Amino acid sequence: MPEVIIAPAAFTMVAFIVWTVVTGWQRHLQVKHMAEFNGRLVERLGSVKDLAEFLQTEGGSKMLNSFTIERAATTVRERVLRGSAIGIVCIALSIGFLVLGRLYTWEDHEGFTIIGVIALSLGLGFVVSSAVSYFLAKGLRLLDGAGGYTNVPAHR
Repeated sequence: MPEVIIAPAAFTMVAFIVWTVVTGWQRHLQVKHMAEFNGRLVERLGSVKDLAEFLQTEGGSKMLNSFTIERAATTVRERVLRGSAIGIVCIALSIGFLVLGRLYTWEDHEGFTIIGVIALSLGLGFVVSSAVSYFLAKGLRLLDGAGGYTNVPAHR
């Protein structure tokens, strides 16, 4: 049975390493471009006082917000949809492993069944969590028509 788990674990490890390297490289490029842009902006404006005055304007603050490296937290609706999507993918993956566990009859086919049950549990957990989050957000009036946050009245 350990041989059945080795291949998916090795693939997952390599995929995680590639994802980490690519994400780090993208962030490095973003920081590099931001530093170049900020340097050119300071040269163009001439002084720090001019830069401060520019950033106080509405256009300056919008521009600065558009160049931030880390984006603001996602909306409630986006988080619910992401959890649902991950859950559906895990459920589909688990169905594939469970089918493979039934099709192949060698002595160590239980590995597919075990991995399938684990993936099914994760998928159902994500879907249930997304459903609960959606209904809680709806009950607390955190969702609006545009998918963002609404103003929730303060408790009295």
